Amino acid sequence: MSFFDIKNVLIAKKNIYKKLNHTPIIKSFFFSKLLNFNLYLKLESFQKTGSFKVRGVLNKLNYISDIEKNNGVVSLSAGNHAQALAWAASEKGIKSTIIMPYTASKDKIKSTKYYGGNIILTKNNMLEECMRVMKKNNLTLIHPFDDDHVIYGQGTIGLEIFEYLKKIEYVIIGVGGGGLISGISSVLKTLNPKIKIIGVEPINSNVISKSLISNKPEFLSSNITIADGLAAPFAGNITLKYIKKFVDKVVCVKESEIKNSLKQIIKNEKLIVEPAAAATIAALVYDKISIPKKSNVLCLMCGSNIDTEFLKKLL
Repeated sequence: MSFFDIKNVLIAKKNIYKKLNHTPIIKSFFFSKLLNFNLYLKLESFQKTGSFKVRGVLNKLNYISDIEKNNGVVSLSAGNHAQALAWAASEKGIKSTIIMPYTASKDKIKSTKYYGGNIILTKNNMLEECMRVMKKNNLTLIHPFDDDHVIYGQGTIGLEIFEYLKKIEYVIIGVGGGGLISGISSVLKTLNPKIKIIGVEPINSNVISKSLISNKPEFLSSNITIADGLAAPFAGNITLKYIKKFVDKVVCVKESEIKNSLKQIIKNEKLIVEPAAAATIAALVYDKISIPKKSNVLCLMCGSNIDTEFLKKLL
């Protein structure tokens, strides 16, 4: 029996849809013409708290006990998961604590606090600090990616893509810890095994690529990238299993390629997205993937939480 059952994603859809924004899929005139594809953009950048992360968090919170809810939850994040957890937990009257790196975006820290999260900034290993805080305060971990219920929540995006674009042939997804690509790829491959799923990592934070080579979850000692939404310092056992089964290829893009693609998106699509979202476009613009012309391609715009100081310098 397969470890994945699409029924769990259908259950997640029922669990979370009333809380979500229904994010659109648009066709990109500029990039379709530039690349000679039919290129579509799934705008999770319009999701609540500015990223797809609320889907997995909302679904996971449905599966913790009343005692766990009363004690509170904890996690680790560079920003998007932090904001999603703070908001979703507050909606359910649950106290949340999030471990964030001391280098985290000031905007993401501010937003996480606004949504009700208690933040602990650290220069230490975030996972170790998270485990320490969890044990000390008897909190429940809401993992940013390596959790089946989180993956099922992210998988609801796959249902939406297939419902809107049954003709889709290639789906390009940014990869951090792998929760997003695990959820989407497992759904789309189940509905149509011919769909090609391509993951994109920053070359400066390529923990999944390294893990696929070694065939085990790897850790990075350094992973500084402008695409902080993809800056996972380690891979997960669960997500690595999904990626090995459902993802066709993972490619890497340079920092300059992400930055230049982000400028193109803002200028030509009039969309404010974060560098993590631009990584998917960079993989196409800089020929990291061989895709036949006239193909039907979709890029996942995973978030819009761009740091305002970075945006000023970019423009």
